[in-house]
Amino acid sequence: MSVEHIEQATNFFRQFLKKKDLKVTRQREILLRRIFETHEHFAAEDIEDVVKGDGISKATIYRTLQLLVEAGICQEVELGDNRRFYEHVFGHPQHDHIVCLDCKKIFEFDARTMADVENEITKSLGFKPVVHSLRIEATCDDLQENGVCNRTATRVL
Repeated sequence: MSVEHIEQATNFFRQFLKKKDLKVTRQREILLRRIFETHEHFAAEDIEDVVKGDGISKATIYRTLQLLVEAGICQEVELGDNRRFYEHVFGHPQHDHIVCLDCKKIFEFDARTMADVENEITKSLGFKPVVHSLRIEATCDDLQENGVCNRTATRVL
């Protein structure tokens, strides 16, 4: 991730916070930078480990993650059983996820065709899509047939 890209995301987040009459704090900016240094899906607990020495509370981490999702800088991937993972999506092409129930891995895929269908449906019903999220839960053919999965995932849960 380039320094310029991180700066763009930081400026976008600052503007978002100001529109919501929220403070731009050192802790929020540190979290944003640490998140952009992470190049895979992560749990809030993973970020807790990354910012241990930065004096950022657990509550600040969770509140800031929700603000980053609301701002469209991060995306939340809900895996069921109250497990959530995040990824930074600012400046990245839209994509969706397959969550393997067998392998416990997350795979990303480009779903432009699905976005086209979504736009067509919402337009025909008089809506404009604001947020798009598609998660497919699936079972792994390789694991079921061969007893092992050699696929490369974005994240192993």
